[in-house]
Amino acid sequence: MKTGCRAALLILGLVLLVPLSAQEPQTEQADIRLVVDISGSMKRTDPDNLRRPALSLLVRLLPPGARAGVWTFGQEVNALIPHREVDDRWKTGALERVGEINSVALYTHIGAALEGAAYDRAERSEGAAPRTDIILLTDGVVDVSPDPRISAREQQRVVNELVPQLHSLGYRIHTIGLSDETDEALLRDMARGSDGLFSKARNAEQLMDSLLQIFQQTVPAERLPITGGLFLIDDSIQEFTALVRKAPDQDATELTSPDGLRYHAASERPDLHWYGTPDYDLITVTDPSPGRWEINAQLQPHSRLTIISNLQLVVEPLVNNINVGEPIPVNFYLKDQRGIVSNPALLDLLTLTLELSGTVESELALKTWQGPPPEDGRYELVLPAPRRPGDYELRLTLDGKSFERLFTHRMTVASQFDVSLTKRLDGDNVHWDLMVDGKETINPGQTDVVVHIRHSGGHSEVLTLKAESPGIWRHTLSPEERANYRISLQASGQTVDGRAFEEHLPTQYFTYPEEGDPQPDPLGDAIGSLREELDDSVAAAERARQGQDSEPPPSTLTLGQPSVVDTEPAGPETATAEPREPTHPLLLAGSLVLANGLLLVLAYFGYRAIMGGRKTQVLDDTDDEPAPSDTGAPPPMQQLESELESPSDSPDTPAPTQPPPPKPASADEEESLFPLGDDQLFDDNSDDPNGR
Repeated sequence: MKTGCRAALLILGLVLLVPLSAQEPQTEQADIRLVVDISGSMKRTDPDNLRRPALSLLVRLLPPGARAGVWTFGQEVNALIPHREVDDRWKTGALERVGEINSVALYTHIGAALEGAAYDRAERSEGAAPRTDIILLTDGVVDVSPDPRISAREQQRVVNELVPQLHSLGYRIHTIGLSDETDEALLRDMARGSDGLFSKARNAEQLMDSLLQIFQQTVPAERLPITGGLFLIDDSIQEFTALVRKAPDQDATELTSPDGLRYHAASERPDLHWYGTPDYDLITVTDPSPGRWEINAQLQPHSRLTIISNLQLVVEPLVNNINVGEPIPVNFYLKDQRGIVSNPALLDLLTLTLELSGTVESELALKTWQGPPPEDGRYELVLPAPRRPGDYELRLTLDGKSFERLFTHRMTVASQFDVSLTKRLDGDNVHWDLMVDGKETINPGQTDVVVHIRHSGGHSEVLTLKAESPGIWRHTLSPEERANYRISLQASGQTVDGRAFEEHLPTQYFTYPEEGDPQPDPLGDAIGSLREELDDSVAAAERARQGQDSEPPPSTLTLGQPSVVDTEPAGPETATAEPREPTHPLLLAGSLVLANGLLLVLAYFGYRAIMGGRKTQVLDDTDDEPAPSDTGAPPPMQQLESELESPSDSPDTPAPTQPPPPKPASADEEESLFPLGDDQLFDDNSDDPNGR
């Protein structure tokens, strides 16, 4: 261990002896183009003009040598800050011009704004253009004319023509929606169609977070991990910059060096530059002392620490968008002035940790390097394929004992299916039509969709859907019992390129009956049946009284003692039956009174049996969780991420190269496919995108 430490220090020492001019030049400088909506609606969605401080922070964070510019748009497009190389002069001018952002323009011409920012597209060729990132901030939709048909045509042009063209020329479009009125589907399609990122910001804090997330991936910088406010500075670091996001009304931020020296905003030191606002502190220290430093503050999300160092962690470019079921390979290496570090004396000291966390708490993958380091110093770790759509963060941490490095990357994982559940009324019947629509990335002939249907009355059914057409699966549910219904879905199969996948699809919910639905009436049906039988008995009795019927009426409702039927065959000497005496009117009236009384008694006990039995069953089958009343308001409809994987699933288990042959799921397999208890039929903390 001591020998390894000496080797690590020796390498760091050699790094410091090499002049900075000998560093390998970066092959590609960042090119950032900000496009800001200034339409009149921004007065309502951004009344305090929070775009200004957010953009000011980005201007301050831009590294020298990058290229950047800012455009504003409404009906027209204006170049607010010229697009050129970033230096001190550019930053000074940009910070002054940011104050001119307002909300006075008409319309929201998103297509023209993108074309204005991509002013140099005619000079580029497909597949050979440098990467350029366009960041679009808007609160609205494509709105170019009072005629909605013209705006709709322009939106189709933007999504189907302009975005693919810009992407082929090296532009990535990142979109930030600034209100709930934003056309979120449009902004997501624009981002995904160009391998960009989408964020939604409803307030100043979220706007700052969204810009920082996108900025971090468009302008990658060497970073250090911060643990409990502590971070490690090594001998190779010439400068660090701490972005401290502050909690409301927190005490002043303070920085403590390894030798106990305290830095604060009022410190006058040649090695310190401190810029503070109510929302954040931006602190730069040059030639910092090696050792453990501490940030004394309530660090908020998206606080970060970047460095300028001769020892860099280089991660090969990652995409921002993948599909569910795609594994994530991560390739990286350490680099100094001489190139890739491959000395085993140093690499043996490294502890490498690769994590993937997502919007679903259980979706967490962890990888560490096992075995000797690679001979060429190039590492590759492969994270298992995510099985649920959502936003994920990849985090690579490198601990070299005497130094640390951090790399983070955000990516969006999209579903390969669209799921819809729609209600259809057919006379007195209610039908719910389930449709699963596979995207072009799947192989329909090698894909199966399994559903698990449960309701709060205790019914449970697992079945494999049949494809209506290639890539389309449908199933119709016609509920008869009052209950809350849940439909869990799981798809598995192959993609068009032969890769196996498995995906949990969004769970669907509905309640039967909903307001306005034809109401099931089991008590009324029972009473109606009894009344029909009573009417038949009365009619038969009347016929018997008048001598029109010699046989007793067929009935399951017996008003008196059962008659005795002689089963002996009638002989030839059998006497002819004498005519019956007509039924006395008082006897008939008494029979009617008795029958109606009996009908009411049966109706009462039938009601108790039907309603009481159902409530008992619901309570028993939902693990003592109160069942909703048959007549009460239904709970809000929800759509959740589907169930957790079964305990046998392991993120480290590689996906099979061929999917298992399709087979219908049996009831015995329910728990392995969908391992949830009935007490988890409903989750009131989840949102329903269908709005039910």
